[in-house]
Amino acid sequence: MEISKKGISKVIVHVILLTLALITVVPFLYVILISFGKNVIDTSALFVREFTLENYARLFGDTYFLNWILNSLLLATATMFVAVIIVSISVYCFSRLRFRGKNQLFRALLIIQIFPLSLSMVSIFRIFVSLGLLNRLEGLILVNSAFASAGLVILAKGYFDSIPFSLDEAAMIDGANKLQILFRITLPLAKPIVAVVAMQSFVIAYNEYVIASTVMARDLQAMPLAVGLQSMIVGQFGVNWSLYCAGAVLGSIPMIVLFYTLQRYFVGGLSAISEKG
Repeated sequence: MEISKKGISKVIVHVILLTLALITVVPFLYVILISFGKNVIDTSALFVREFTLENYARLFGDTYFLNWILNSLLLATATMFVAVIIVSISVYCFSRLRFRGKNQLFRALLIIQIFPLSLSMVSIFRIFVSLGLLNRLEGLILVNSAFASAGLVILAKGYFDSIPFSLDEAAMIDGANKLQILFRITLPLAKPIVAVVAMQSFVIAYNEYVIASTVMARDLQAMPLAVGLQSMIVGQFGVNWSLYCAGAVLGSIPMIVLFYTLQRYFVGGLSAISEKG
């Protein structure tokens, strides 16, 4: 009887996993199918009547797709480096240093995560205007780094807290200062969470649309990929879902390559976080 219960539970688990896999994979396969369709302007179409490679050729001939994807890669890479630096230093301060208002400041980061992004768009837009950052990637790098770092500081703090403080004390006895302890002792021990922070910040910046669509809506060549793809179905290119899907397929390749290249670091980092937690 016990064996049959285990067998039933395994079947249920496999059915759930298979269902989740289908929910994830089927839409992506459908996007690939539409990307090879000719002049698909109706999203209710279930099948493609005529296949063509013209959509992929048009991406590089009739649009600024290459500019968009390069802009997004530059934006995501710069955001990743800035976020890793900010998160590393901030988490070290929250985890290792004692200063007045530390708990209140950490609670403020929690409130930032709760606050809806859409309600802050007016303020963000006015800041961009006053600093002359409209339609400039530098502005997006700054704001994406700030938003990504706020959430990742909360994620990383628990891991830093688990690193024995006795290591810091031993290093201070040997004459090391705070920065030397951070870069030579703490960060090497925190490689798993640093890898998670790097990948998460890259993904956040690469996929971000709400802010980018507000502050990067004028210069087509300067747009990141998410905003550029939107212009294919709302704007000068008219409604052409085949072209849009072709751009989405090619635009997803860097993320797929990144994930499968660094998968073991990402999964290992998350596993380490759960074990430390």
